[in-house]
Amino acid sequence: MALRTRLLLAFVTIVLVVTAATLVLLDRTLGRGLVDDTDDRLRHQALGVIKWLDRADHPERLAPRLGGVVNARVTIIDGAGVVVADSERPSDLGHAVGDAPEIRGARAGAVGRAIRTLPPDDEPSYLVAVRAGDHRVIRLAVPMTRLAATRRELRSRLVLAALVGLVVALGLGLLAIRAIVRPLRVMTRDAERVARGDYAIGPPAEGADELGVLSRALVGLAGEVQAQVGALTRERDRSLAVIGAMVEGVIVVDAAGAVTLTNPAADALVDPAALPPVLVAPLARARAGAAVEDEVAIGGRTVRINVRPLPAGRGAVCVLHDVSRLRALEAARREFLANAAHELRTPVTAIAGFAETLADETLPADTRREFVATIGRNADRIARLVTGLLELERQGDRPLAVERGAAIALAPVVDGCVATAAAARPGAAPVAVDVPAALAVRGDRDRLEHVIQNLIDNAHKHGAPPLAVTATATGDRVRLAVTDGGPGLDPGVRERVFDRFYRGPAARRGEGSGLGLAIARAAATAMGGTLTVEAAPGGGTTFVLELPRASDAAA
Repeated sequence: MALRTRLLLAFVTIVLVVTAATLVLLDRTLGRGLVDDTDDRLRHQALGVIKWLDRADHPERLAPRLGGVVNARVTIIDGAGVVVADSERPSDLGHAVGDAPEIRGARAGAVGRAIRTLPPDDEPSYLVAVRAGDHRVIRLAVPMTRLAATRRELRSRLVLAALVGLVVALGLGLLAIRAIVRPLRVMTRDAERVARGDYAIGPPAEGADELGVLSRALVGLAGEVQAQVGALTRERDRSLAVIGAMVEGVIVVDAAGAVTLTNPAADALVDPAALPPVLVAPLARARAGAAVEDEVAIGGRTVRINVRPLPAGRGAVCVLHDVSRLRALEAARREFLANAAHELRTPVTAIAGFAETLADETLPADTRREFVATIGRNADRIARLVTGLLELERQGDRPLAVERGAAIALAPVVDGCVATAAAARPGAAPVAVDVPAALAVRGDRDRLEHVIQNLIDNAHKHGAPPLAVTATATGDRVRLAVTDGGPGLDPGVRERVFDRFYRGPAARRGEGSGLGLAIARAAATAMGGTLTVEAAPGGGTTFVLELPRASDAAA
């Protein structure tokens, strides 16, 4: 029920109760006043009748005239209690009234009063009796019906006045209720807007009463809530942005174990709707208050987890750190160190052994020269190995901004590399070159020469004729292929030829260190390109170098 209706009902109830109580009180008061007025009038009229009797004889003829004057029944009773005159019942003359209460009271010297029926009437009358001279008693009687009629008329007027007052009170009450309810309705709508998140309410009421104070307090409260909600929203957005930008995955669960928050890094590792058992158990332990740190396998990845309980038993938070790459790098580092140690141990051991043997001065000169040559070869091998490692490190530390790289004509570089390889291997099989003169790439000339020279040298050392170098343009890329007609590489070997220190079965018989192709791929990557290997059609091996294409060729 609306407040306006409740106030109206309460107001109507109060008005009705007050009106009813007022009507009852007035009715009783006016009723008593009417009886008192009638009693006083009859008493004074009885005294007047006594005066008339003192000045006139024949009371039987005087009583009817006096009854018409006083508008009441006048009865005169002598000292013996016999009726000597009656204004309305002459036939009662000579009848004794007996021990009537009003007569008894009058003979006692007071004003006798009584309400009773006088024969032959059927309705009661109000009787007033006073004592006159010669022990006579004057009695005046008024029918109670006359008093009742007057009282009904008074009641009718009271009811009419009450109805008019009720209507006026209701009208004024409606106006007063509207004046009270209108600002309350405005404040109610404002409170509902605040509850929906709309804090732009107002202006407040200007009154100095309680409603005005309440309205101003509500508007002020809305402004304060808006400021606090804004601050909390900004803090939440900042926290979510930080969590969302984290490289580590974050999973938050509530006290029941249900996932309430994840970030993109966590979504990439696990399905929030179905957490793996390796996370469910640590989260359960954390919800019980224990901290958990562990390294687990999730989806083929090695993940470091750090689980902590939230305050007040509100759940737990799990941070996931994918350490697969780190573990792979650690494994690669260990393998690299092992390979480097292995590659260095053989020549170092040879140098140490032959150097110790050279200390024997009895060795023949030819043997000494042979040992010195062996030491020199192993020293050269160590130098090549160290140079390769330094070059590999240099390629990784000096990436090239390809978009700003110079345009390099590809044909002259290839021709130069082919000529260098031919000079180093007189009598080697020739290399067929098919590189358009206008074709150019973007990159670093030294790196480009290093890569192409390495590929041509590998084709000479490990491949077989025919040897060919071809180049074609595809969109914004240039594809350079170095092909040989050798036995080719097994699929398992093709996957590892670019690993550091790896040498295939055929290469192990040579003097290579296993770093050449690793250095070449690092250089290609630094220039924004790729270096891959694939089987050549009809047998053999093809190394493919792809680089960004330049629009113009430079000599």
